[in-house]
This record gives sequence, C-alpha cells and structure tokens, in this order.
Amino acid sequence: MITWAVMVILIVLGIIAIRMNHLKHRIFIIILISAALFLYLTMTYVNTKNELDFTNSEGVLKAVGVYTGWLANGFENLKSVTGYAIKMDWTSTNKTFLKNIEKDLKT
Repeated sequence: MITWAVMVILIVLGIIAIRMNHLKHRIFIIILISAALFLYLTMTYVNTKNELDFTNSEGVLKAVGVYTGWLANGFENLKSVTGYAIKMDWTSTNKTFLKNIEKDLKT
C-alpha cells in the first residue's frame, strides 16, 4: 500500500516538474517577445522623432548612437524618479489634511 502511495506521489511530483519546466519555457518566450516588442516600438519611436537615415553606414551608426543615447537618458530618468520616490516619507500621515477634506465634503 505504501509503495503505491509513494509511486503516486512521485508521479504527481514528476507531472508538476514537467509543467514547471514547461512554464519556464513559456515565461522565457514571453520575456523574449516582450523584449522584441519593446525594441521594435522604441526604435520606431526614435526613428520617427529624429527622421533617421538607414540607407548608408554613417546613417546606421548615427541611428545606433541616437537610440543608445535615448535609452541611457530614459534609464537616467527612471533612476531619478526612483530616487525621489525612495526619499519621500511614506510613513507619516497628515490628519489635518484629512479633516479638511471631510470639512469640505460636509459643506
């Protein structure tokens, strides 16, 4: 009886492991598709804003420089916004502010 229980548990764990492995592949594919979509959309945006020329090698090199500069600027902005959010005091509550809102709602 115990042998059957152990076999059933091992089969269930094996099925879960197969599904987890399959889930990893799905997540990896979703990440790849998201990265490709991000690159496509951002490159299209930068191309339309800057009217880049891809007909010669100089234009391609300029486009790569503009795109990497755009990405670096975006990450720099994200870093600044994150720093400002971290520096904020999220624990304090202003009870007088809430009382003023309640007072305004009553009138």
